Parts: sequence; structure tokens; C-alpha cells
Amino acid sequence: MSDALSRHAVLASLLLGAVGFLANLLRVEIFFNVDFIFGSAFVMFAILHAGLGPGVAAALVAGSATWVLWNHPWALVILAAEAVCVGWLVRRRSWDLLLADILFWTLLGAPLVWVFYHDLLHTSVQTTTLIILKQAVNGIINTILAYLIHVAWRAWTRPGTGIRPALRPAFFITMVAMVAFPALLFLVVYVRRGIHQEEQLLVRHSAELDQVARQALREWIEDKHQGVITLAALATRPDAPRARLQEATEIIRAATPAFRRVGVLDARADVIAYSPLNDGEGRPVLGRNFADRPYLPALRASLRPLVGDLVMGRIGPTQPMLPLLAPILRGGRYDGYCIGVTNLDHVRELLQTLAGQSGAQLTLLDRNQRVISSTRQELAVMSEFHPPIAETRPLGEGAWQWIPRLKPGTSRMQRWRSSLLVREGLLTPQFPWKVRVELPLVPMLDSLTRISLFGLGTLYLLILGTAALAQTLSRRFTDSISKLEAATRAFPLLLQADAGTPLALPPSGIEEMHRLNGHFQQMADALRSSFHELNALKDTLEERVATRTRELQEAVDTIKTLHGIIPICASCKKIRDDHGSWNQLETYISQHTDADFTHGICPDCSERLYPGLRPKSPEGRTGPP
Repeated sequence: MSDALSRHAVLASLLLGAVGFLANLLRVEIFFNVDFIFGSAFVMFAILHAGLGPGVAAALVAGSATWVLWNHPWALVILAAEAVCVGWLVRRRSWDLLLADILFWTLLGAPLVWVFYHDLLHTSVQTTTLIILKQAVNGIINTILAYLIHVAWRAWTRPGTGIRPALRPAFFITMVAMVAFPALLFLVVYVRRGIHQEEQLLVRHSAELDQVARQALREWIEDKHQGVITLAALATRPDAPRARLQEATEIIRAATPAFRRVGVLDARADVIAYSPLNDGEGRPVLGRNFADRPYLPALRASLRPLVGDLVMGRIGPTQPMLPLLAPILRGGRYDGYCIGVTNLDHVRELLQTLAGQSGAQLTLLDRNQRVISSTRQELAVMSEFHPPIAETRPLGEGAWQWIPRLKPGTSRMQRWRSSLLVREGLLTPQFPWKVRVELPLVPMLDSLTRISLFGLGTLYLLILGTAALAQTLSRRFTDSISKLEAATRAFPLLLQADAGTPLALPPSGIEEMHRLNGHFQQMADALRSSFHELNALKDTLEERVATRTRELQEAVDTIKTLHGIIPICASCKKIRDDHGSWNQLETYISQHTDADFTHGICPDCSERLYPGLRPKSPEGRTGPP
């Protein structure tokens, strides 16, 4: 028998654990891996149905899903601890399931979450507090579901057995459920609506920032390029001496701090005017040849002003340079070019100014996906830009959410704080540079966390208040019923009391219970009156039965005398009584029975005594003579 029970418990724990595992995977996400999971409902059902051991085993099986969902084992440890504590209180101490779970999360669950999440996973205080409230509310919801499953299971598997749910826990859990479920649904809908609104705000903000950045960069490049174009127009004049070109280059460089160098080169790419005249090592620049520059073929082919791609400079320290070019045309033919070498620090300053205090990161990429400039310090100029492999989630309007890959031993919630809202846009269709806008989601997450903290905190306090109120009301209501039940059990012993004697029913503050007590008192008085009447009738009936018994006994005795040997005269037929007197037959029988006599004459005696008298026929006619 014990082996069969043991196998049943093992099978129940494994089955319910597997169902709980699947239920945990079917999570309800509030936002960014803040999930409500419902596998613990089947763990609590295992505790109610099979006991403490199977409940803990089911918790280990079902809780392993959290390792998959959240990338760490600590939630499994907390859920197993919940099963142990709640199971012990329910099975060994006969506590109510919901009260035991509330006690666990209030006194033990919250400290465990703090240790595992804040101290070991290094989540923030705000996030850890959010997890504490979420886990507590989630545990209470699962406990309510477990009780409902338990009641439904017993009603389905044991119909007609007389096993019914007790009123007190049913009343208690129903009250808490009527508050918890609608409030939780409202919270989920409200937070998700907030997520959508916050995301749309970020998308619009990124679009505005992208548009402003592209426009500002275009204007900045066009403004700086215009100086080079002006210098090229001056160099095109046939009467422009080199001294005048040198003066013009120095003026343009002085007027445009964004230029590191400005120069004029002839058709062979020899320097004919340059500012500054010497490189960083003091060597003159005039006369140097730059025919190997990669931007020259495109400039010669287009014969139009050109913004070149990033190249490594050859003058001074070797470093990336961004050339702004304008061809020198004489008679419609290429005859050299003017160049302005920009200071990329100015581009970065412009990007930083555009980003402002929003926390956005702006990166300018050339057509080869190389970094021209960026507000991100780790991105070096001219380095190839390859964003890390990550998950992406489209947000609409050309924006998407970039979600970094999950690192081992970290919570999935933590990676959301490193996620970004990203969009990219071309500077112009003819100028295929890209502006990459990256907005952090931390402000949105902080806002959602504050909203969720307030909502979950309010919900948890509401559940605690409702639980206290429900416990008080259910206790008062069921105590009245329990005392009434005790009075009904003791009522048979009180039937002999006088009518009107109170049954010691407790006064109730509930009107219906008060009326029920009154009606029961009236019923008790009526039963007592009937009981007393029956007792009185019983006493009278015994007297009447005794009298009638005596009468019957006398009759029996009389009947026995008449049926005995009666002395009778053989001649005159007189009968001798017990006193020796001889009595006429009629007199003796009349004295000893209730019979009376009437006299007549029979036909034989009539013929003998009265021969001339004809007797009447039975029809009353006189017969023939």
C-alpha cells in the first residue's frame, strides 16, 4: 500500500512539474523580461494534492524553466524555497495556503531576492525592488490559481463523496482574487500602453535628431566646402599669381578654423600654394606631389566639387583626413584642384552639440562604412564600423531596437539597459554618407520601472489589505456559523429545558446571521414544547394503558370462570355459584357476563304445552290447521 502511494506521489510530482515547466514558458511579459509566470500554481496544487515532498520536487522541475527564461539559477532556488516553506506551513501546521504564501514572500522571499539579484547579479536597487514586488504578486496569483484548480479537481474526480470546499478559505480567497486579478490586468494593460507611448516618443525623437543632424552636417560641409570652391574660382583666373593664391589660402584657413590645411595644386598634383607652408617637422610643402591620392580619379571624372572619402594624410603626423575638393577648370578642362583638409575634431564637436543632454550617440559613416566621426569614444576615426551581433526588434518609421547578446551569468533584464534605439539615414542621395543615431533606452526603462514599482507596490499593499479584511470578515462570518453548528450538536441535550431557555447562540453583527439565530431559537422553543407535550402524553398514556389492562384482565378472568367446570342441577338446571347458592341459569350468566336474556317458547314446547295453538310461519302468517 505504501509503495503504491509512493509511486503515485512521484508520478504526481513529475507530471505537475512538467505542466508547471510548460506554464512557466508561456509567460506574460509586462515589459522587457519582467515576466509573470504561472508554473508555481501547479506546484502549490501538488502540495495540496500530494504533500510536501512531491510539491518540492514539482517546484524543482517547473522552476528550471526560469533558468531558460532569465539565464540564471537563482529564481529556481527562490521558487524551491517557496515550495518548502509554504508546504511545511500547509501540510504540517495546517495553515491556509494563501496566508502561508503571503507570509513567505513578506518575511523570506524578499530577502532572498535581494541577496541573489542585488548582491550576486548586481542589479540596481530600483530593479531589485521591482523584482521583489513582481515575484510576491506573482506568487499570490499562483496560489489563488492553485486553490481554484484544487477545488475543480476534487469536484471532477470525487463527485458525490461529500468532499466540499470549506467556506472560510473559499470566502477568503474569493475576496483576494476579486481584487488581485482585475488590478493585475489593469496594471499589465497600463504598463504596455506606457511602453508603446514611450517607444513612439523615442522613435519621434530619434527621427527629429536624425533630421537635424543630417541638415546640420550638410550645412557645415557646404559652408566649409564653399571656401574651397571660392579658392578654386580664384585659381581659375589666368592672371592670378601664386603669391595671391598663397595669400588667399592663408586667409581662408584663418577664417575657417575647421580647416587644418588649405592648398592649391596644379594639373600634375604639385603644390603651388599651401597653408601652412611647412609640415609638422618644419619641411616645406610647396612643390610636393600628391598624384597618388585616391580621390583624384573621381574629381577628374566629375569636374565638380567633391567631398572625398577618408584617407591617411601625408603631411605632418600620419592621421586620417577628410578632404573637401574643388577642381580648377580652364576652358572646361581639368587644370588642378584646391583642397581643404578638415579638422575632424570640429565634426565631433558638432555631433556632441547636436546630441546635447539627451544621451544620444551620433556617428558619421562614409560610403565604405568607416567612421568619419562619432560621439562614441571607443570608435576611432577611419575604423570600420561593425555593430556587435545582437537581436533587433523593428519599431517602425525606419527605427529598430538593438538588443545586445546575453552574457553568461547575467539576468536577461540587465541586457535591456544596454539596448539602444537605432536609426540610420543618408546625408543626401548624392552624398552617401550615413548618420547613425543611437538613443539609450535607460530613461524609458527607468520611467517604466517607476510606473511598475508604483503599480506593483500599490497592488501588493492592496492585496495585503484585502487579505487582512477578508481574513477578519471570513473569521467573523464562519465563527458565527461554527458556533451555530456547535449549538445544533448540543441541542438534543437541551431539549428537556423549559421553552424560552436561550441556546447561548453568539450575537452576530451580520443581519442574516442574527435572523438565522432568532429563527433557530424559535424552532428550538417549538421543539421543546412538542417534546414536553409528548412526555405528558406519555405519562397519561401509561395510566390509561394500566387501567385498560386491569379491565381486560378482569374480563379474561371472568371468561376463564365461565369456561371452567360449572355445577348445574340435572333436573331444574340451576347453577351453583362460588358461595354455594343455587341460581337460575339466566341469573348466573347475567351476573358473570354482560349478556341479557329475553324469553320465548320453541315450537316443540309450544306443541307440547299448547296443542291447539298454531305457530306463525317465518313470514308471519298462521299455518294450516
